[in-house]
Amino acid sequence: MKNVVFLLAVIGCIALVGAGKVHWDEKIEQSVQPVSAEEESSSASESAKLIEQPISNDELKGLVANFPEQLQEKMMSSNEPISVVMMGSESIGTNDSELQSIVEEGLATSYWNGAFTVEQLTFKKETTDTIVDGELYKDVIEKNPDVVLLEAFTLNDNGNVTIEEGHENISTIISNLRQSIPGVSIILMPSNPIPDPQYYSFQINALGEYAEAKDLVYLDHWQEWPSVDGEKIKDYVKDYRPNDRGFEVWGDAIVNYMSGK
Repeated sequence: MKNVVFLLAVIGCIALVGAGKVHWDEKIEQSVQPVSAEEESSSASESAKLIEQPISNDELKGLVANFPEQLQEKMMSSNEPISVVMMGSESIGTNDSELQSIVEEGLATSYWNGAFTVEQLTFKKETTDTIVDGELYKDVIEKNPDVVLLEAFTLNDNGNVTIEEGHENISTIISNLRQSIPGVSIILMPSNPIPDPQYYSFQINALGEYAEAKDLVYLDHWQEWPSVDGEKIKDYVKDYRPNDRGFEVWGDAIVNYMSGK
């Protein structure tokens, strides 16, 4: 009888030890669970953000100095990229040569990779009349950008739309963008310069006066191009549109403005 009791006691001890080991193994396994894909992605993303912002707050304040206050606050407080949409005629480029890549690369150099996204919507032959009549500005609204770089279609309007009508159309475009995209920042730009502009030069001057009267942000990149009265300007345009050298000048003007210069 004593042997039976002893045997049962031994079996009970073994069972107790075995159960304790199983419980301990489970705790160890739980403590070394691998990080989920979602958690790993989130961690990698946070690390990337730290790597992609290699400038101080003071440096960033200087870069965004030309931005409206609301956009400055977003840039200073958010890790999300600032979205930029460029809207214009063939003057801002086609698939072969365009402003977008120059602006995108320039902003990445001034800030950091991923600080901005840049898209381009080119309406090659459209005038401000056809843009408004066809409500083509809705293509920009669908993108819901933070910044719109709006080329004024002045070269396309030349000979087709009067100065007064063109300004009314620009006001309509800007009004619709502001109503549909709360907080959007709009930068108005003239079309590219051309040799011997004649009446076109008068249109550009009137555009600058319109922008000032309407208190619009106006990026007058013509100041960075060679004089339209000289021969050198011909090296920057082809068939009245910018060539690669022209896009470089225009793109640098945009990047400089958006980098606080």
